[in-house]
Amino acid sequence: MTGAPSLSFQDRPVTLSPGETVLEALLRAGVETPHSCRAGQCQCCMLRAIEGAPPEESQRGLTEAQKALGFFLPCICRPTAPMKIVPPDDAGAPQEATIRAIEPLSEDVVRLRIETENFAYRPGQFLELIAEPGLSRHYSLASCPEEDPFLEMHVRLHPNGRMSRRLSADLRAGDKLHIAGPRGTCFYEGVAADQPLTLIGAGTGLAPLYGVLRDALRQGHRGPIRLYHGARDSKGLYLTDELQAFARARDFTYIPATLDTGGDVATLALAAEAPRAAHTAFFLCGGENLVKRLKRDLFMAGASMKAIRSDAFTPAG
Repeated sequence: MTGAPSLSFQDRPVTLSPGETVLEALLRAGVETPHSCRAGQCQCCMLRAIEGAPPEESQRGLTEAQKALGFFLPCICRPTAPMKIVPPDDAGAPQEATIRAIEPLSEDVVRLRIETENFAYRPGQFLELIAEPGLSRHYSLASCPEEDPFLEMHVRLHPNGRMSRRLSADLRAGDKLHIAGPRGTCFYEGVAADQPLTLIGAGTGLAPLYGVLRDALRQGHRGPIRLYHGARDSKGLYLTDELQAFARARDFTYIPATLDTGGDVATLALAAEAPRAAHTAFFLCGGENLVKRLKRDLFMAGASMKAIRSDAFTPAG
């Protein structure tokens, strides 16, 4: 090899010497990037390739979802082709989007659909919605890029929420806002087609699960699929007609649970899923406490942490 492939970090060219690792090249160029062990063990130096494929060896120990997004370990990465890389949490520059529809799904949840161009994502990831300078929130994606010409989010309207007021009182179809992203690893890639797939969520945690469900069915998932959706009462459930229709037409099971009838979704799901946890791929979405409880108890029941993907919702500060 007479020369090394080209390398850029956040659009800044970085000289890569033959046989040199990406981390060595970045540090030599004066780029400040976290690192520690330099052996691919601690993973604290992880970066993401947005162009070019990282060598397989540089993704050692990462999850299938991380690999699919281009994450790699620069301390053990010796590129064989040109690469453009960014920090792992780089969401890119905000881009303009147009509101297509704001529709009620329940008493306090609306479906927001927006259109934009060249926004690559996977169902179940989340984006940053920017209504105005200083007003932004993260929302999960329920849409499928192969099937939908829009981005869909399910937004809970909080009585005193700033974003809630904008969506319920000010914004209309045709209005402009901005988005950035996507982020997150809560998507279908990396699940074996014959593996049991269990989706558990509460409230608007249904949004990413709905996206993952549709994507799994679109890709021909052959294993059994079960979706648990929890709410305080029947008014908190939504998309029930669509999910029941899916269940009748496709090979999957929909299990709603409401607290007012004694159906705590975590308790219900854990009782049913614990005996088969070791062989199942899990997606957990909703409030932080719910996700932490499910992740802990499923792991104790034998589920592999690599087989558990989650999106924990935290309230805006």
